Amino acid sequence: MTRSARILCRVIDNFGDAGVAWRLARQLAGEFGWRVTVTIDRPELLARFAGNAPPPVRIEPWPGDGAAPAAADDDVLVSAFGCEPPPALRAALAGGPARPLWVHLEYLSAEPWIDGCHGLRSIRPSDGASEHFFYPGFTGRSGGLLRERSLIERRVAFDGSAQQRELLARLGIARAPEERLVTLFCYPDAPLGAWLAELAQGARPHLVVAPDASADGALTGFFGGRLQPGQEAQRGRLRVRRIPFLSQDDYDRLLWSADLNFVRGEDSWIRAQWAARPFVWQPYLQSESAHHFKLAAFLERLGAGPQAGAMMRAWSGAGEIGPAWRAFDAALPAVEATCRAWSEQLAAQSDLATRLVEFCSERL
Repeated sequence: MTRSARILCRVIDNFGDAGVAWRLARQLAGEFGWRVTVTIDRPELLARFAGNAPPPVRIEPWPGDGAAPAAADDDVLVSAFGCEPPPALRAALAGGPARPLWVHLEYLSAEPWIDGCHGLRSIRPSDGASEHFFYPGFTGRSGGLLRERSLIERRVAFDGSAQQRELLARLGIARAPEERLVTLFCYPDAPLGAWLAELAQGARPHLVVAPDASADGALTGFFGGRLQPGQEAQRGRLRVRRIPFLSQDDYDRLLWSADLNFVRGEDSWIRAQWAARPFVWQPYLQSESAHHFKLAAFLERLGAGPQAGAMMRAWSGAGEIGPAWRAFDAALPAVEATCRAWSEQLAAQSDLATRLVEFCSERL
């Protein structure tokens, strides 16, 4: 039976929520044959994610006040990251109808409570609407992680291929001998200036590649001027190259090509783990330092050693970046082995889209 699903997404202040919604939509459509509509308040973002190969997904702008989406008879309604349905669609959920099955796609966390909350059902006291909670996670008891069926095979085939050389050439990325290639995607509160200074005076040359609009303030302050896509700046042993915003597929390939990836939030964090390369993750800044608890839970699961832990904590504002980076730099070979084993361990589990399809099929 062909299912239909509507994914609801409202972009808060970054692209990660839209990126996750888009990856899920394209996988449900492309691998499971579902008819998928994404209702989003920033539809222009999805065209940037798709690049030149959009999947068979219908994109619908968020309806105005008093309006309902074009169709409200889907089998499954996915509210991404706490997104409340538009009023007219929300009203149709009253009484807990058999269809659509209302599923909340929650934020990813490594915290242990995720396993106990995944799959729970709740009834809204106000009108009897039935909602189900789907938690992504790192164990078999959770909702899993987004991963396309052929992702690992494509990554392995890409390494050292002509397609890899073409991508790097298209982006103007040419490594000098012994130069470490690093991708940079971070929030503004990262201690970027101090880290760049460490690289500039370090023993090994580094080429840092940063997509457009990421870390603008820190890079401008460090080099004394804004870098446009395609431009480079150099100080000491450090080169920084600004590249354009990439499609999701090209961003994956860039992560696969790097020696080290700095990522943030959720979408790029997941993709860095599938890259099986060393990475530094910066969780989204939260009140009362809740992001530090989230980071600690992940570091405990990852088990990449004290140097990786100190580096990620310092990158998130809990420690001095200089000593943390130098220790992490020296430990990178061991961190790389851990990250590769971690990726293989996660790939042995079923993926999020597969678990979501099974979850919905059991309840429809």
